[in-house]
Amino acid sequence: MENTENIVKPTSIEQDIIHAAQATFLEKGYARTTTTEIARRAGCNQSLVHYYYRTKENLFRAVFLTFVNDMLEQVFVYLTDESLSFNDKVSRTIDMYFDTLIRNPQLPFLILNELIVNPERREYIREHFIKNPNRALAYMHFCNVVNDEIRRGGIHPIEPFDLLVNIVSLTASTFLSLPLYEDLLQKKSCDIESYILHRREIVKSLIINDLKTMA
Repeated sequence: MENTENIVKPTSIEQDIIHAAQATFLEKGYARTTTTEIARRAGCNQSLVHYYYRTKENLFRAVFLTFVNDMLEQVFVYLTDESLSFNDKVSRTIDMYFDTLIRNPQLPFLILNELIVNPERREYIREHFIKNPNRALAYMHFCNVVNDEIRRGGIHPIEPFDLLVNIVSLTASTFLSLPLYEDLLQKKSCDIESYILHRREIVKSLIINDLKTMA
């Protein structure tokens, strides 16, 4: 797996700070991360971190937005690709989520922990994503794609949100289970890579087969 420090190549001091924050938040979580450590990792002084982002909370939100925006943009590309069948759209979306988490395997732990222990984080997500007109438009398009496929008879009736939850939760569970798989079963890195690839195909099969219409 790639080191989380290699998510993207920095091209400016501000990006250096964001990438250092990404790596540190993923490794240590929000509570154990300090702006001093982020500055050290970015190769700058702490005053520059405060100049660009003011607070650790602002940095965390910028990191979170980077991850989510990247995923949403890729999902939208697949959903609007008329050359793909519906199953291919679902398959490509699952591949995209897996590829993102292969690069950042700690991401599900970070997000889940913050959503559980920090009510303000849930409120932030609701305000920034659910009430955001662009996000609402993207979700409406996703719903239209699913509902059009249901009307066409390609899949059985399902709430679009349920399909989205199935994709996200089944993909995330693969990475949430890695510590158990690695430590309890004493698996090596090559075994873990095979396990992730195996789980990717299992998730695709589970979701796509569940969408099949009943004869």
